[in-house]
Amino acid sequence: MITARRMQSDFADLWIHETVQELWEPWMRHAHKALRDDNLVDLVQAELNQRCAKSKTRGRPSYPVEVSCRCCSSSIFVT
Repeated sequence: MITARRMQSDFADLWIHETVQELWEPWMRHAHKALRDDNLVDLVQAELNQRCAKSKTRGRPSYPVEVSCRCCSSSIFVT
């Protein structure tokens, strides 16, 4: 099962986001803006759903698409 985005789970998520906001580097802000594009997330989700015929509805839940994209973008920009 592949979800598009991770929903805010509790108050701590918002507090952590505000606390670390000043620690972001410029490339992180650029990547954050790019990953807010719903069309990009939908495109990646469609490609991930094609890996296996039943990955949309069955199996263990995977990381949300947005998290996967963030991990990939951080490895591209950092190296």
